[in-house]
Amino acid sequence: MTTTYHIADIRNIALAGHGASGKTSLADALLFAAGAIDRRGSVDDGTSPTDAEDEERRRHFTIDCHPLHCEWAGRQVHLLDSPGYPDFIGHALEALAAVENVVLAVSATAGVEAQTRRIEQEATRLRLGGLIAITKMDADSADFLRTLDAIREAFGPRCVPFFVPIGEGRTYRGVVDVLDPPDGAECEDCPMSPADAYQMLVEQIVETDEELMALYLEGEAIEPQLLREAAHRAVATGMLVPVACVSARKEIGVRELLDLLAEISLTPEELHRFGHRGADEDEVELEPLEDGELVAQVFKTTNDLFVGKLSVLRIHSGRITHDTTLVNLRTGKSSKPGHLYRLQGKAQEEVKEAIAGDIVAVPKCEDLHISDTVTALSGGNGNGNGHAAHIALDPIHFPTPMVPRAVDPRAREDEPKIAAGLARIADEDPTFQVRRDAQTHELVISGMSELHLDVIRNRLKSRYKIDIDTHIPQVAYLETIAGEAEAHHRHKKQTGGRGQFADVQLRVRPRARGEGFSFIDATKGGVIPNQFIPAIEKGVREQLEKGVISGNPAVDVEVEVFFGSHHAVDSSEAAFKTAGAAAFRKAFAAARPVLLEPVVALEVAAPLDKFGDLAADLATRRGHITGMDTLSGQQQVIRATVPLAEVLRYGTDLKSLTAGQGSFAMEFLAHEPVPPQVQQAIVDRWARSRAGVEED
Repeated sequence: MTTTYHIADIRNIALAGHGASGKTSLADALLFAAGAIDRRGSVDDGTSPTDAEDEERRRHFTIDCHPLHCEWAGRQVHLLDSPGYPDFIGHALEALAAVENVVLAVSATAGVEAQTRRIEQEATRLRLGGLIAITKMDADSADFLRTLDAIREAFGPRCVPFFVPIGEGRTYRGVVDVLDPPDGAECEDCPMSPADAYQMLVEQIVETDEELMALYLEGEAIEPQLLREAAHRAVATGMLVPVACVSARKEIGVRELLDLLAEISLTPEELHRFGHRGADEDEVELEPLEDGELVAQVFKTTNDLFVGKLSVLRIHSGRITHDTTLVNLRTGKSSKPGHLYRLQGKAQEEVKEAIAGDIVAVPKCEDLHISDTVTALSGGNGNGNGHAAHIALDPIHFPTPMVPRAVDPRAREDEPKIAAGLARIADEDPTFQVRRDAQTHELVISGMSELHLDVIRNRLKSRYKIDIDTHIPQVAYLETIAGEAEAHHRHKKQTGGRGQFADVQLRVRPRARGEGFSFIDATKGGVIPNQFIPAIEKGVREQLEKGVISGNPAVDVEVEVFFGSHHAVDSSEAAFKTAGAAAFRKAFAAARPVLLEPVVALEVAAPLDKFGDLAADLATRRGHITGMDTLSGQQQVIRATVPLAEVLRYGTDLKSLTAGQGSFAMEFLAHEPVPPQVQQAIVDRWARSRAGVEED
């Protein structure tokens, strides 16, 4: 069985924007208008078919990327409803990676918000065709002109209206097609004259077409169809972003938006992806062909206790049938899923075949993870040269999660199950990570925000019946020295029978950052027999791991043993190990010990008028601003270095400082010395905790 459509008939569209901008309501309205669902659901009452997860229905906002589909005007339309809050940016980015077009939802009441800007930047980087839907046109405070001005200020004059509303707020009752207004259209209630909108639109379109520009300058009338064809080309080059206006609740402007998407948006043939073939380092451009080499990429996975694992694929070239044997190019492993599904939220519709441009899900392929490229087993749809010769697509880019929390089980019997449950959740979300800190021995989860991690905790409970508590994790400090020192320790015990005796003299010196530990045996004349030297080194190394002043590992130290003595009967490896560790502690403490803390490179994006508040806040965190850039739309990026210990709660604080309009990213930079007063507080705190343990 083959498909009844071709790649040119497919439209892949991500619905994106800021939280509460109306994306999911718009998705419901589009599906209902196209006849893909029987009733239009509601986000507020939890009946939206697109918000498929219990957590989404409870919170009344989208958390995951949800594949949807409908047919309109002979087009096979794949819609990906994506979350709007920056806490769940990973699922929005996976949606963008699977499409050629993005519809940015901009509320007619709130205007352009932070997440909308971030999504637009990523869509531009990916060269996606863009369209903006001004939503909530029926809201009491809706203002079309104010919103349009904000859109053009943020994203430039390439954003032009294809429709103008008839009325707004409670009087919103229709739209006028700017390129083809009906005779006698009501214009007295239009906040913008259709004629003015027509001139704005035509001037932007003809800028991208020399022939149409000549006609325009000569005063010739240009056929609407010619303008629409040119508009499609302009969208493909990024020179035009059509603006529509809708009310999902009243279902006004929705069918017109579908018409625009069917006519103006890019086809899968018009956007080529890039990757690498085999071990070649040179980039390869992939041409999307229905009957070409099979190349598909996993952009989403789900793990359901009843359904099992579903891997959602975007097919970029070739075709898949239900009995195609798929090969994961990352691992070389093959699997035959046996079924192909189109997803409508959580509902599954089985299909026998999918072609380049399609989005389908395959079940129970445990080996597949997000960003993996799959092809067909050689001898099927492959090129017959083995999987190493196939094109592996570039991985999807996700930000590094930088909000860590340490995990504690509420029930001791759950402890062995926690890591496995969290790992399955991490498989679905590239912006969530789980690790065991080798230094602090804590199980640490990292996400984009505290809200993100709260959702993870709830999923762990609802899916696997595991309750956890979280707390701020310990910061992994390091110890080192800034000077040289010598020390002597004699270990002597006599308790009846054979005693213990070891005498060690050593000196310590600092090494350059990153050079690690060095041990030198400089003894002469056999003052310490050779067989005991390794025991001294072992004692020193064990003490390095334990630390001396704060309980954190010591690094970048040279230890030189230069003198000592032994006893013919009472000396042993154990005695010299103990003496070596004790002598090292004394020398280390006398060599100007320094505590090193992890420092991160922090990048903050926020409105320009928040610079003063952000700079003052960073100063209180011992941060140093290293640079800044001004972006379009009165936005800025501030770059700074700051100790990790000072930004463990930065996501929450930044939200408060910027009224939710700021975002940040950070990555480890280096270990740097802690200021003396901070070091003393950490050392004193460790000493008190150690004393408490000893008292217990």
